[in-house]
Amino acid sequence: MSLIIAIDILAVGWLCATVFRKGFEGALPLAAFLMMLFPVESQIRLPGLFDLTTQRLLVVVLVVLYLTSGRRENDTAEKRPLPLKYLAVLLLAWMLLSSANSVVPDVSFKSTLSQLLDFLVPYYIYAKTVSKVETVNKILFAFVAAMFVCSIFGFLEAYENWSVLSLFPPAAHRFAEVPGEISDRGVRCQATFAVTILFGAALAMAIPLALHLLTVFKARGQRAFLWSAIMLMFLNIYKTGSRGPWLALVLSLVILLLLSRNAVRKYLTVIFLLTATVLIARPGVWETIGNLYLETENPDTAQGSSYQWRYALYGITERELSKDFGRALSGYGPESFYYLGLEGQFQGATWKFESCDSAVVELLMDTGCVGFLLVAALLLKAAGAAFQSFRRLPSPANSLCLVLFVNICAFCFMMTNVMLFGWGQQAYILWILIALVMVYPRLVQAESISGEEVAIGASALGPDLAHASWA
Repeated sequence: MSLIIAIDILAVGWLCATVFRKGFEGALPLAAFLMMLFPVESQIRLPGLFDLTTQRLLVVVLVVLYLTSGRRENDTAEKRPLPLKYLAVLLLAWMLLSSANSVVPDVSFKSTLSQLLDFLVPYYIYAKTVSKVETVNKILFAFVAAMFVCSIFGFLEAYENWSVLSLFPPAAHRFAEVPGEISDRGVRCQATFAVTILFGAALAMAIPLALHLLTVFKARGQRAFLWSAIMLMFLNIYKTGSRGPWLALVLSLVILLLLSRNAVRKYLTVIFLLTATVLIARPGVWETIGNLYLETENPDTAQGSSYQWRYALYGITERELSKDFGRALSGYGPESFYYLGLEGQFQGATWKFESCDSAVVELLMDTGCVGFLLVAALLLKAAGAAFQSFRRLPSPANSLCLVLFVNICAFCFMMTNVMLFGWGQQAYILWILIALVMVYPRLVQAESISGEEVAIGASALGPDLAHASWA
């Protein structure tokens, strides 16, 4: 407990000091870094109330700092409309309605309030206060830096058999035993994340961000750091042994290779060549990957059993929702899946479905078809906005839009593999990235107009006076 209290004091103190020195917007990258870094285990349990995680404490402090200084710092950003506000309000309202009809109302209402505090509030703050493209790049750099630190922990876990989570008291997670799921893939690193596949999902999102930042930052030290982070993150995503994140990363990089029009394509070519070299020089790596996917197709193996479990979840969901039209619409209440005690046949035996390895399934069971469609609409709206901005904005400003598009797509793909929506560090990065997706085009256009006005004013002054004005 003393370690967690010390972490909370240091994190809050660092955030407040940064606001004092750099202003509220200048502290947003640090807040993003800290929210990504700490595990769920870094929490103070308040009986009968919320578990006060370090992230929740940071969000509360961020709200106070926003109300006291952030709103006055940039009046123009504060007055602009909040993107996606109607979908967000509808989703929150539906979750409240579903909670009122929940089989565990107290749990569901706490879950809904958690969604509001943990994710919708940070989304609001970032969407309202980010006013410069420079801040966007710094926030992305902060995410990559946090994943670099996590990757160091993952490296120690994989090669030294030491986990940073051993420093924290154990915490309950949303994962239970899956039939046939045994630890047969060696040490699978998870760093500060609740489970390896969540760590892999965050890495699959961070690597494209790091590749984009290589086109933004020109200082040797920054570029050396980014290349080091990319290589270490590649090693860590391999060491997670998780198939979903591997596929998500490959699909993301293929899209970037096909559609990128800047140096990212060159960097990807280098990475693919290095990967091919490693696979040739270390055939055991290719053999491990190949065997894992072959075993996935065999239901008698642990990997195959885990893969088939996800399909069994969809069958259970269809069975339960078809019993009651009202439940099919509103679900059984947010976070109720783990209290339903569902049982069904799986591989010739009756199993209790306590593990929900699919965010799609949990959304359907918890909030019904309406809740699922609202989440889908929100994610599709953000992804569509990113892709439209990629097509409409001039190069090279549009390159970030493509990276954010593949990030949202990767997250949506991972939603079919694991329950990662609405909790955990990876959900913080999702909501902050959605905020950046929605405000970035406006920032690019505003800075472009400002730059044109400066250029026109300078030309009107004449070459001598223009040089003097810049000096």
